[in-house]
Amino acid sequence: MAGSIALSNIPAIRQALTKYGLVNLKLQNAILAVVGKESQFKPQSENLNYTTAKRLKAVYSRIPDNLINSLLKNPIALGNYVYGGSYGTPANEGFLYRGRGLNQITYKNQYKTIGKALGIDLIQNPDLLNKLEIAAAALAIYYKNAITANRQKIINKYNVDLLNIKPTDSQDIILKAVTNLNAGLGASQSLVNSEYGKALIYLKLINKEPVINTNKIILPLVLGAALLYFAFK
Repeated sequence: MAGSIALSNIPAIRQALTKYGLVNLKLQNAILAVVGKESQFKPQSENLNYTTAKRLKAVYSRIPDNLINSLLKNPIALGNYVYGGSYGTPANEGFLYRGRGLNQITYKNQYKTIGKALGIDLIQNPDLLNKLEIAAAALAIYYKNAITANRQKIINKYNVDLLNIKPTDSQDIILKAVTNLNAGLGASQSLVNSEYGKALIYLKLINKEPVINTNKIILPLVLGAALLYFAFK
């Protein structure tokens, strides 16, 4: 896993979160953990090209069994089925407004809202969400809006105020709340628990920053040490 995650993007993400007022370190770490789980810190489009029924059903359990085969290896049809017809997304535009960016922002209304806040047209240019600077700002706007709109609901459910985090508030609870916001407060608890478990892996990495990328850093360090040894032997 360490060889494929874009750790170098973390400072830019933190900068965007800070710019939009999300300055608490525990909150930033929780959001970063969700980003790690969703995109491994690299802005990207959601891959909807599923090749096995088992995997497709595991990710989208609400798809009826009789439709599974028709949606395999058919990302456009799958995107339209999953995202079309909801949150301002026409039935035939679900694939167009599938997950993008650092935390996989979806649905046409969300693209419109975030694009307006950024002063860019994400409706006509949805792939702009895959540019790091835009993706980081979009992430910050998404969470600022979600936390503000659902502040009391999060307090009621998790007993933590994400806009006024106390030193004694649990990082674990904050992660659960942030994961729930990304999945949607209407998401099933089983889904939220599953996504939280995935994000927890990245939280452990983030809490140990700077993280050493074993594929790209350890080997050069070993070789460098060896050269120094022989140079001064």
